[in-house]
Amino acid sequence: MNAYFDLHVHPSQKSFLSSTRPADRENCWKTYSNSLSIRLRSQASFSQLQQGGVVIAVANVHAIERPMTSSFIMDHVLHLVSSLDKKVMDIPSYSNSFDQILDEIKHLKQSLRTDLMPPDAKPVKIINSLADLDEHSLNLILAVEGGHCLESVDRSLLENFRLLKEKGPRMLYLTLTHFTQFPLTTQAYAFSMLKDNDEFKPKGFGLTPLGKQVIDMAYDDTIGHRTFIDIKHMSVVSRFHFYEYRREKGYQNIPILASHVAVTGISRDPRVITSYFKERAVRRDDFVEVNYHRPRGIGKGLFNKTYFNPWSLNLYDEDVVEVLDSGGLLGINLDQRILGVQEVKGEYFSLKDLNFMLHDYKGTEVEAPFDSGEFTDELVAETRDLDERKHLRHLCNNILHIIKIGGERAWKHLCIGSDFDGLIDPVNNCCDVTEFSKLEAGLISMLPEMMEEDEDHTYDSSNIEGKVRGMMYDNALAFLKEHFR
Repeated sequence: MNAYFDLHVHPSQKSFLSSTRPADRENCWKTYSNSLSIRLRSQASFSQLQQGGVVIAVANVHAIERPMTSSFIMDHVLHLVSSLDKKVMDIPSYSNSFDQILDEIKHLKQSLRTDLMPPDAKPVKIINSLADLDEHSLNLILAVEGGHCLESVDRSLLENFRLLKEKGPRMLYLTLTHFTQFPLTTQAYAFSMLKDNDEFKPKGFGLTPLGKQVIDMAYDDTIGHRTFIDIKHMSVVSRFHFYEYRREKGYQNIPILASHVAVTGISRDPRVITSYFKERAVRRDDFVEVNYHRPRGIGKGLFNKTYFNPWSLNLYDEDVVEVLDSGGLLGINLDQRILGVQEVKGEYFSLKDLNFMLHDYKGTEVEAPFDSGEFTDELVAETRDLDERKHLRHLCNNILHIIKIGGERAWKHLCIGSDFDGLIDPVNNCCDVTEFSKLEAGLISMLPEMMEEDEDHTYDSSNIEGKVRGMMYDNALAFLKEHFR
């Protein structure tokens, strides 16, 4: 079996949330398979990772954000249909996010015990450099998703980050923000499941001074190892500020990671973005709702056409170039919605962010060009298409757009960042990590076909097997050889 890599998975999340008491938690080998929703079934347990031939996986630890606990669904329903312990949603239990991620790291380490391994399984190890790699087993590298995870009641965020960098285990990257506003950077709207909860709607303005301090500490290799910054979940203006700050500080040669992303298929130029608005944006308080037409991708006809998801959670063309120029990695997300398979609901922008963006990223004191009013409920309902070919084509459409924007060099910077076990609805031709070999075969078959269909670009279709193999494992290994020593 070929070796596989994943830049963003959550192998400990479901078992960690199975109890607030460490002694009562399931371990990370547990595969949950009896849920009615594929989002709640295991997609990247230790057992599944080994079965799928995954040699290196970046395991993300993450603290539940407080607004999640105020949702009726999360607090009163989810524990009935999943492994979630209802007590986990008790805010006082986890008011200290930093302690929670340290607890999850302990949970991961506890699951490494050989006496917990299923029959015929191989040991799993957490590695702090590529020198520790065992190519015949499963190797985990850790990362933190969300700057809020560094928050605690007894120490400052920067003190906690320093402690984590100095004491370890080593973190490959830090995702600065997640679903809710936190004082490092404004987030891109992402959590549409709780549309009526305004806590998930962006309200800030770009990258903050504290966010810059965190970036400085992350990049400082005199404080432990360097930690890379993951631009996933940052708003478009936050990303713009981030690139400008990197240039100001001379950080351009430090790789940027985009750990579990897809692309919008368009430029971030405000004239381009607004050309896909379905209707006039609607303002309420400090945020604005935008509804889009999906940009078209490669293919024509009922069964071959593809689209992009234009939400600013995805990368614009300029973001792709920034990552490539830095020598970073683009981890391709396997979520249907993110890849543009489904019709898109409305997304929300911070009022200040959207004003700045629509004024071509110049100036901050500008008039708001939006009507006030209530939100519309006329959103297109999501549907789940069971056609594996359609899902695979949308995945290939995202990959080929990156090649179109970044050139042939981009093949060396692609990998999989599935977001498995992160509550995603995955593409039907790769429902969990055990199907990576099936995904690889599908990409080898479909990519040349779609290259031929694209009338707007000429691709080099030679050595497609090698290019796909690079995306599935070799590119990440080369990156780690240089940057995870």
